[in-house]
Amino acid sequence: MGVFVKICGICSRSDLEQISAFQPDALGFIQWPGSKRYTAPETVGQWETPEGIRRVGVFVAPTEAELAHAAQHARLDVLQVHRVSSGWKLDRGLFQGLEVWRALNPDELYFSESHFQFDRYLLDSYDPKTVGGTGQTCDWDKAKSLVQSLEAPILLAGGLTPENVAEAIRIVHPWGVDVSSGVELQPGVKDLAKVETFIAACRAS
Repeated sequence: MGVFVKICGICSRSDLEQISAFQPDALGFIQWPGSKRYTAPETVGQWETPEGIRRVGVFVAPTEAELAHAAQHARLDVLQVHRVSSGWKLDRGLFQGLEVWRALNPDELYFSESHFQFDRYLLDSYDPKTVGGTGQTCDWDKAKSLVQSLEAPILLAGGLTPENVAEAIRIVHPWGVDVSSGVELQPGVKDLAKVETFIAACRAS
């Protein structure tokens, strides 16, 4: 299997349908109202995705109730959580069939002692004012070390573009990659040519 490709920050039915034609492995929907890319779960739930493309909800310090509401209404396959404490946990019995991913910067993951068994980790750059979409790369050397040392699959995010993603994959060897701002015309509006080129570069790596 090649590298897993997630296109995040989908904010319109039109972008979803056109990007789906390029066959990414997952599409991400921001479920945090503080983001410029926020899309309500009820809206996301009205959009259809082709079979085989996973629907990922992106959350910031969510409660179990918030996750349950979004998972149901947006019809999610994956819950991606940012800014949760090491003691954060979730009742797996209430979310059967869903994967739970944790997003961190590499330094955080180096020293993280989570009490919850996450299915995958996402390594991103850090900005105190926003979540994702910063356009800043994380430390690829540290990310590479984590990929080599951890058993859980790791996605690389942060500052990826059609121009640098092949190099990032070559250096880090992640299980997957995640892009948002690197393929946008503006926050929430994707540049379809960049998305197509990004996915092609991943498939060729």
